Amino acid sequence: MFLSVLSGFPRIAQKISLCIINSMSENISILLAFGAGLLSFLSPCVLPIIPSYLCVISGAPLTGTPDENGALKPRLVAGTLSFILGFSAIFIALSVFFTATFSLMGGISRYLNWISGAVVIVLGLNIIFDFITFLNYEKRLHLSGAPRGIAGTFLAGAAFGAGWTPCVGPVLGSILLMAAQSGGIPRAVLYLVFYSAGLGLPFLLASLFFNQFLKTSAKLRSHLPLIRRISGILLVIIGVLIVTGRFKALNNFASSWQAHTHYEFEPIPGAAINGETAIVRENVSVKDKSQAGGWPSSNARNAVSDEVIEAFTVAGMPVASEGIAPVDFTLPLLNGFNQRLSHLKGKVVLLNFWATWCGPCREEMPSMEAVYQQLKDQGFEILAVNMGEKRNQVLPFMEDHQFNFPAALDEKGRVGGYYGIHALPTTFIIDKRGLIISKVVGTAEWNEPEVIAAFAALLDTRSP
Repeated sequence: MFLSVLSGFPRIAQKISLCIINSMSENISILLAFGAGLLSFLSPCVLPIIPSYLCVISGAPLTGTPDENGALKPRLVAGTLSFILGFSAIFIALSVFFTATFSLMGGISRYLNWISGAVVIVLGLNIIFDFITFLNYEKRLHLSGAPRGIAGTFLAGAAFGAGWTPCVGPVLGSILLMAAQSGGIPRAVLYLVFYSAGLGLPFLLASLFFNQFLKTSAKLRSHLPLIRRISGILLVIIGVLIVTGRFKALNNFASSWQAHTHYEFEPIPGAAINGETAIVRENVSVKDKSQAGGWPSSNARNAVSDEVIEAFTVAGMPVASEGIAPVDFTLPLLNGFNQRLSHLKGKVVLLNFWATWCGPCREEMPSMEAVYQQLKDQGFEILAVNMGEKRNQVLPFMEDHQFNFPAALDEKGRVGGYYGIHALPTTFIIDKRGLIISKVVGTAEWNEPEVIAAFAALLDTRSP
C-alpha cells in the first residue's frame, strides 16, 4: 500500500504544478488586483481612519493605543482578522454576482466588456481630475463602540465592505468589472481574493505594529494626493486592457514566460520549435519511443514548406523549419470510442491540452469550435485532450457550452507528461504527414482570418 501511495505522487505533483502555473499565468491581472487593494488602503478615504477602526475593534479609547506599551494584543489581531474576513466575504460575493450576471448575457458579453472598460476609464479619470461630483458621495459605517466578539467584528467588516467612499468605491467597482469579464466565477473570486489581500494585509500589519503604523501613516498623509493619482492611473490602465481585450494577451505572455523560465526541456536531436521542444525525452519510456519510430533525425523529408512558414509567420504563430514526429498514444473519447493519434495521419490536427478548471482554456474554446465547424469537412481535425479529469466532469462541460469537436480523456496525465505539458492550454499543430510543426502555449483566437489562412496552407500541402 505504501508503494502504491508513493507511485501516485508524480501524478499528484503534476496536477499541483499545472494548477499553480495556470494561476501564475494570470499573474499580471492578479498583481493589478492586489495593487488596487493596496492603493485602496493607502487612499485618503481609508488610511486616516485606520487608527480609529483599530482602537474601536480592540476596545481601547480612541485617544489611546491598543496597548500602552505598543505590544501585540491578541484581541486586536483576532478582531482585525475577523474584520478583514468580513469585507472579503462581501467583495467575493459581489464578484460572484457580477460574474454570474455577465455570464447570463451570452452573445452581448463582448459589448458589455467594452462598456465595462469605458466605465473603468471614466472612474480612473475622475479619481485624478474629480469632475463627477455625485461620485464624491460617501456612505460607510462609523463605529461608535466596540463590536462584540469575533462575530461583531466580522459584521463590522462586512458593513465596511458594503459601504461606498469616493476613493475605494471606484477602485472596487473597477476590479469587480474586471473580474466579471474574466471568463468564469473561479477566476473572478481569485481576483477579489487578491484585492482583499491587498487591502487586508496592511490592515493586519497595522494591528500588529500599531505604534509604528501611527508614525508611518502620519508621514504618508502628505503623499495622499499622489497616491490618489496613482490609483486613477491604475484604473485607466485596467480600463484600457478591458476594452482592448489585452488581459488575454498579457496572460498568454505570462503563461509562455512561465513555461520558458521555470522548466528546462531536454532537446530531441534535430527537432526544435523556436527554442522549445515538443516532447520531453525523460518522460517517454522505451516502449513509447518505439511507437514514435525513435527520435527523428534532421532530413529533407521533414522540412516545412516555405508557403506554410510564411502563412504561420503572418498569423503570428511559431513554426518549425522541420516537422517533429510526435509520441503516438491512444485515449478514450467522450463518445466511448478510442482515438489513436497516428490514425489521424493525412489530416491537419490541432492537438490541444486543457482542463475545465482552466480559465484561459475556456476562453479559447469558442474559437476552436468555430474553426472546427469551418474546416472539418476539408481534412481538419481537433483532438482536445483533457488532463486529469473524469468523463462525468468533462461531458457536462462540453454539452453545456455546445462544443462538438472531439475531446479525449487523459485522466492520469500520462500523455500530457509525454508532451511536456507545464501550462494550460498548450496546443500542437500537426500537419498531414503526422509531424508537429507548431507549438502554442496559452490562448489563441483560432478563428482569426490569418490563422485560418495558415491552416489552409497546411491543408493545401500534399500528403505523402
